Amino acid sequence: MGSGKSTAGRKMASLLHWNYSDIDRLVEEREGCSVSELFARRGENYFREAESEVLRSLSNRSRTVVACGGGTPCSPANIEVMKSTGVVVYLKLTAEELTERLQKSRTVRPLIHDAGSDEMKMKVEGLLESRTCWYEMADLTVDGMNDTIEEITARVADMVRAKGAFL
Repeated sequence: MGSGKSTAGRKMASLLHWNYSDIDRLVEEREGCSVSELFARRGENYFREAESEVLRSLSNRSRTVVACGGGTPCSPANIEVMKSTGVVVYLKLTAEELTERLQKSRTVRPLIHDAGSDEMKMKVEGLLESRTCWYEMADLTVDGMNDTIEEITARVADMVRAKGAFL
């Protein structure tokens, strides 16, 4: 959350001349409400199932960059779908960098909604601690602060080719 997955995904898709999909936006379209509203109305478990269904539907597409939510890869089924159908990229940032970005963001994030500065940092640190084992299963880990989108795209393109796919 706040790492720049959506922004980087759109830019990467453009550079590769591929399609772009954002799982959160597709869940919102499917459910007819925002992610934060869905969390409030139906709970996180319902959202995670909807997110998994959208991920599975996207896994049949080729030449598509998919921006996942921060929790998307955090289940055995989801990470298996991701790794078996594409190149998984982890945009790595520190808890401090993420917290700074999230404090400036206007997007409502259900897992940190109404958190003050110190509480937000603690929540971000907790999420990173519980999710890092999943994130580290990525095919490619990039420095979310220093690697340029062009460098990331070139490395992703090389990995796609190495997997025997076409750009």
